[in-house]
Amino acid sequence: MNVRFDRVASIQAAMRERGWIALVVLNHDDYRYLFGTDRTQPRALIPFQGPPELIAFSGEEPELRASLAEGKVRVFGSVGGQIHDIVGRLREIAAAAPAEWAAEGRFKVGLQMWFATPAFLVDLFKQVNPEVEVVSSDPVMDPLRSIKEPAELALMTQAQRIAGLGMDRVRELLRPGVTAHDLATEATYAMMRAGAESTSTPVYVNFGVETCMLHGRLSPKPLELGQLALIDLTPQVDGYCANLARTFVLGEPDARQAELIATYREIVASARAAMKPGVTVAGLDGIAHGVCASHGFGEYQVYGLGHGIGLRFEEPPASTIIPQHRNLPLAEGMTVTIGHTVLAIPGFGGVRFEDVYRVGASGPEILSDYPTEPIVPA
Repeated sequence: MNVRFDRVASIQAAMRERGWIALVVLNHDDYRYLFGTDRTQPRALIPFQGPPELIAFSGEEPELRASLAEGKVRVFGSVGGQIHDIVGRLREIAAAAPAEWAAEGRFKVGLQMWFATPAFLVDLFKQVNPEVEVVSSDPVMDPLRSIKEPAELALMTQAQRIAGLGMDRVRELLRPGVTAHDLATEATYAMMRAGAESTSTPVYVNFGVETCMLHGRLSPKPLELGQLALIDLTPQVDGYCANLARTFVLGEPDARQAELIATYREIVASARAAMKPGVTVAGLDGIAHGVCASHGFGEYQVYGLGHGIGLRFEEPPASTIIPQHRNLPLAEGMTVTIGHTVLAIPGFGGVRFEDVYRVGASGPEILSDYPTEPIVPA
């Protein structure tokens, strides 16, 4: 365990500015960001002042105390004991906080409210802590986590290279009659052998008309000659996510397929040229729309060309989830994808080419380049 006391201090300063008394960690990504490791059930409490506190059961205490040079480990023998003691600890923290922080008699406590937050835990937390107001931790955590340190970029680059190895394996196996399950299995095996610990989303392998799906699945029917095949791989290394999507054609593409592919490649090239600090996803979407319209595909564009990525598969800006993020300016040091949305013709098929970039001072820096050559000889 490598406790990042510098990050804890930054979080506490941001909490004090907002009058929050604590931040409760229930998520793998926040836990890894703060403590440099992960647990099956990550639990921690960051008070507005003082050392961070890990929440664990009695059997875990020796290990955690040995690895935690500073701070506290709050130990519990049962779930009931854990809940009871956390309620008591928040009351202690509230008693030490400035009275003016209590809005309408309740102090604020931050929790992450994203995909991996167990809803039942949030609900239970609210029930047993009626004296506090639960708020999203985003205003505190997002500004810190969105700018990646060199070590974070190295892990993301490694994950993106591993995604390329999985894509290589898929390309090797593309042939008439291969199943999506076969390709997903082989890609996963190749990535795990190369060092991936997991994938942040399911492996998506879509054939034919199912390439229209924005978030795909494993297509049920085997691949046929002449079909589009869209592959989306998201391996993780030490919690950090990759995102590599490619579209292939088994055999020579027909005219409509070729036009879709050429259009998407032009979208990516145009967006990359504009991807600088200060630009927004809305701005990139506008560029994409111009390209789509020039090829006669304007009506098929789905907005949300890119999204932030890091310890979560989707981080701000996440405009397909939170519309306000469309106007969030990119900043130097952010890591963002280009190619998130599918350019799809309903009933026909769709195309995507997605990669991860660091936003540089003068333009994007791709973490790991991978070919966009779509044609696979039959």
